[in-house]
Amino acid sequence: MRSASIGLLVAAVGAVVAPGSAYAASVGGLTARTLAAFSQPVTVAAPTVVGCDNFTGTTGASMSGRAALNASACSGRTWTVHAGTWTIQANQAASNATASAAATLDTSFVDGSAEVTLAGLNTGGRSGGLVASHDGATTYLAAVMVDGTPDRVELRLVTSGVSTLLTTVNPTFATTNTLRLTRAGSTITVTLNSTLVLTHTLSAGQSGALGTGSRSGLFGGNASVRFDNFVAMVP
Repeated sequence: MRSASIGLLVAAVGAVVAPGSAYAASVGGLTARTLAAFSQPVTVAAPTVVGCDNFTGTTGASMSGRAALNASACSGRTWTVHAGTWTIQANQAASNATASAAATLDTSFVDGSAEVTLAGLNTGGRSGGLVASHDGATTYLAAVMVDGTPDRVELRLVTSGVSTLLTTVNPTFATTNTLRLTRAGSTITVTLNSTLVLTHTLSAGQSGALGTGSRSGLFGGNASVRFDNFVAMVP
């Protein structure tokens, strides 16, 4: 799953260059690998990348303790596996079948966005997605794509390991999907394939339960789902 073009590049100074279609020929030592497709209006200041990974690595290698890409915007961060088993599979990330499997980077933001490309999800009741505002233990937000009849995207609040469904929508999934989860204070949005599909305002109680966790990353639970081109950004 590789796109021939990308919507932005992570520059060596850690900034994001947008918009347009270009190929990442060299970013902090990386060669010809897509980092992310992220649309941004030209009238809006480009966000700052604070973490990214394209999961290049040896098949079967553990993601626990894995260093993120050696680009200036992404280096100095390592993956922590909180639940399940996460490995590299054909230059993509994958979890085992553990329910609510999660792996995060310490991207050090409460307000910001996480984005990832998912494949192998639109069949067989599979699921996968993103986490944000993760506290490093068992409290976080999750945007989860679930294959079904119909397909659905769920926004979940997990507090001390207990999952609460906040809201759900029923978009149609593509073969390969780009999912983005954004928090701005109490406002949570989810974008699927460049289309805003979900908006939720956290109640005071929900915000209090969530706290100020600052990690973001991946949510899994099916061994066939693949993750690629993870990017975390702040405004």
